[in-house]
Amino acid sequence: MSESEYFQLFNTTNLDFPLAETTISEAIKVFIQRHSCTIEFIEIVLVDEDEIRRINREYLQKDYVTDIISFHYHDSGETLNTQSAAALEGTMYCCLPRIIEQSKEFNVELHEECLRIVVHGLLHILGYEDSTVRQKETMSKEEDAIIQQITI
Repeated sequence: MSESEYFQLFNTTNLDFPLAETTISEAIKVFIQRHSCTIEFIEIVLVDEDEIRRINREYLQKDYVTDIISFHYHDSGETLNTQSAAALEGTMYCCLPRIIEQSKEFNVELHEECLRIVVHGLLHILGYEDSTVRQKETMSKEEDAIIQQITI
């Protein structure tokens, strides 16, 4: 499977997504190599605040806007941060307006924040969690390690 076949991007907003599909492909390639996994298929859906809030309420019983919500469709026993040959499949709902706000809050370029969110979503699909401070630190370090290998 070629890298461009690993994912499909849907933009349901009226905003431009500043991350090139070639950069997403490169991120997925680095992710696959680093985690010794395969990607069956990843769907990336860009949504607005209303839609991310609806998804958050409906599926996670949380009533707020967030930057990303990821769902995996492989058996949960296949991954959980192991160096397995799991074939990952999932959907990432990315709230583009929230990501734009975050790029300003963190004083980073928008394409950099978009890349971080995509990598973050991939890690969630693999099985990483970020509910605790320790989990967030681990996840952030892994995001950094992957992003450092990507040419934006």
